[in-house]
Amino acid sequence: MSSVWTTTFKSILDLHQKAVITADSQSAQRRAVKKVRKAILAAYEEQEEDVTLPTSLKKAIKKYYAKILEDNEEAEELEAASRPREASFYKKTLSQWDVAQKLFKQEIDQYDKAEQQRKGLECSIKYRTGHAREWFDNMTTLQQQQVEFALKKWNKEGAPEESQAAYRKNNLKKTLEDFSKQIHRTMGCRVVMLVSHKKKASQTLSVSLHESEPQNAKKRFSVSSSGIKEWAATGFESFAEWSKTEFYPSKDEDPAGSDNEDDENGPVIPEIILDDDGYATLPVRDGIGLKGQHELIRNIFHASYKVCTGGTRPVPWGAMTARSSNYLERGSVPTGFVVQDPSHMKKREVNHLWKHWEHRAAAKQKLVVFCKAKVGDVRNNKGKGQSKTKSVEKRVNTLDSDEEDLDRPVSLNSSHFTQRTTQPAANQLKTTPDDVSIKDRYTFLESLSKNENYLELVDAIRDLAKLANQKPSSEQDADLPTWADWSWEGSYLPEDVHVSYDTLNASLNKLRTSPISGAPSAMPVVLGLGLLYRESKRVIEFEEDEADPNTPSYLPNSAFNLQFLVALDRAVADVLSMVVEHIERLTKEALVEDNSMDDEGEVGEKAMEHDAVVNQEGGRVGEDGQAQEKEQEMEKEMEKEQEKEQEKEQEKEQEKEQEEKEDEEVVQKGRKRRMPQASMSKSKKPRIEAEVRRSKRVKQPSKRAQM
Repeated sequence: MSSVWTTTFKSILDLHQKAVITADSQSAQRRAVKKVRKAILAAYEEQEEDVTLPTSLKKAIKKYYAKILEDNEEAEELEAASRPREASFYKKTLSQWDVAQKLFKQEIDQYDKAEQQRKGLECSIKYRTGHAREWFDNMTTLQQQQVEFALKKWNKEGAPEESQAAYRKNNLKKTLEDFSKQIHRTMGCRVVMLVSHKKKASQTLSVSLHESEPQNAKKRFSVSSSGIKEWAATGFESFAEWSKTEFYPSKDEDPAGSDNEDDENGPVIPEIILDDDGYATLPVRDGIGLKGQHELIRNIFHASYKVCTGGTRPVPWGAMTARSSNYLERGSVPTGFVVQDPSHMKKREVNHLWKHWEHRAAAKQKLVVFCKAKVGDVRNNKGKGQSKTKSVEKRVNTLDSDEEDLDRPVSLNSSHFTQRTTQPAANQLKTTPDDVSIKDRYTFLESLSKNENYLELVDAIRDLAKLANQKPSSEQDADLPTWADWSWEGSYLPEDVHVSYDTLNASLNKLRTSPISGAPSAMPVVLGLGLLYRESKRVIEFEEDEADPNTPSYLPNSAFNLQFLVALDRAVADVLSMVVEHIERLTKEALVEDNSMDDEGEVGEKAMEHDAVVNQEGGRVGEDGQAQEKEQEMEKEMEKEQEKEQEKEQEKEQEKEQEEKEDEEVVQKGRKRRMPQASMSKSKKPRIEAEVRRSKRVKQPSKRAQM
């Protein structure tokens, strides 16, 4: 019965749901809950049916929305864990059936196995679709809500940004050309398109103009006349300005027609004020929604990173999430706080960080201070004694200097309107394996990639060489690719690796399965894996309009993709396990050798002690030799005499026994019979003991011989 009132007044609860859940403060949430309570009580008075309300309606309303918030968080976690990364998955509009198969793959598989066992069917794929449909048709209400949540998000956002970048690099140009040709062949149309996309490395835009190839005209439309050139240039700049607001929306003012929970004259995101050193001061966040607070946090971090790098590079959120202590000075964030992209921060995390900054601001400390920047982000031409422009108020813009870039004339021959480069550092491009000396090989390997498993592999090779007392030398293996050798002279990998995915995958398999017997045999394998990582980064970050003149022509259409990166990570893990096995084996062998050396040392010491004792007693043996010979002769004579005496005693005993037997035969009375038995028992015991003593007697030298 407790859920009857929620069903009756569901329309009111749904109407105020957004205001309650997205409230940025407790006071705002209390106000929203009061509105809901007031609306429900008003509707209750007009209700004809008898509906029982909870005793504490306000608590019941909060509990209802708390359950919704909990379900939403669970749906977000499930969506993030199940989201497909392949861009091709998002080509067509997704349906509930498509999304459910991704979200609940494990549940569907378990249901399929259970049904096949229950029906006695053989494990066959042909029954899976039917069983999956049965499970889909019987989803719970919570599961249906989770499917709806993921469906809306995936259809709206599409593939993850990194997947979009890789797919765009390989398919954008060809897709535009195919589309132009298709509508020309099927509909007889000509097309002029302005295309823009975000540039992940520098957080700027890339804008290009695509148009159909002329069939009868001599020139393309965009350059057919001077007036059209001006029109195209103006349209190019206008589209770039519009794309800027599309990809990097500004929170300073609400665009017309946007959905905003605040009133028309509600608060806007305040400007970030910088101090004389360029660090952000803490703004006021009253009345700002959660997304607005995310933007404030982003700008505060960005201002501090700008001071550290001397440029406008983006904050490396991914690297900071793994090792924030390497980048931030102590106290910049609360203890144990996980630094991540602000858009992923939840309300409680934002409040926790903001309260920490309030304490730092009260103590007149910088909010965030970077002690280290990402490799390649620090501007080389930044002077040590460069003076900072002192200004009380400076605005931190999301795109920084993009507004200045937009003021420059735009060339239609270029596909972007900023001149930032995102290529790897120059020393990496110019350095080839054959230029590296033996002592610098480990440093060169570490510079090829920042992948954690790969760096761990380089450290393992260094440890293996130390255990075996080997230098960083390298053995040539004819089965490995030719470029996986320290004599390779190329800055880029050969063309056949980029053109054919089969060749690329075969090269990776050779590196992964190459036998490793020590550090020399492992060095070319690690070198090859590092070169593949470096080449993958070049391909992913390649921008045609920013490419170096010496960039190979085959790089834009390379076979390197995200699938290969996953396979490369697995290969590194396999090689690392083999190297670790060698390290463990060498460690055990070293321990065994140490133990054996200790045992041999103890035996040697004992032998030396024994020899010393023998040497000391050797002199005594020589002196006593003659005396021992005399003693032996005396012992032999004594033994002969004792033997004769023993023979005489035995003869006497035998005579006594015979006499006793004769007496027993003659005497018939019990008394006469018992007396010889007693005398016999007394006489037998000493005889037996005497025999035992004679048989076990140890021969000793006589007293005369001892004297």
